[in-house]
Amino acid sequence: MTPILVINDDNALLTEMTDILREGNYHHIAASSASQALTMASGYDFSLVVLDLKLPDMDGDELYDKLLKSESHYTLPVVALVDSLDGEEVKIVNRLLPKGTVTLISKPLNREWLADLFARYGQKKS
Repeated sequence: MTPILVINDDNALLTEMTDILREGNYHHIAASSASQALTMASGYDFSLVVLDLKLPDMDGDELYDKLLKSESHYTLPVVALVDSLDGEEVKIVNRLLPKGTVTLISKPLNREWLADLFARYGQKKS
């Protein structure tokens, strides 16, 4: 089983993403902070990670690095959620892009885009 990992400190957005995953019957893990994601991610390979670029306890690119190092034998596609691509977000995106397959999705979320990504990367529960 390779679940999808979703991380966002905005409870409404996290709930919206997990609702889409539940509706599609996909294996997933949801976290509201980087530290919680790292704790919950231990021992898993993920098919996709959807992360907020600016979390209170860690920037998204740093969290992505830690996820990759925890399971160094795999590549991890990432969907980065962006607000306005302000200067700080642009810096994080520029650090994230050379590390792998990155898709940017702006907030507010487009349910159809996320559902399509989840269908491409997710594994359904039996």
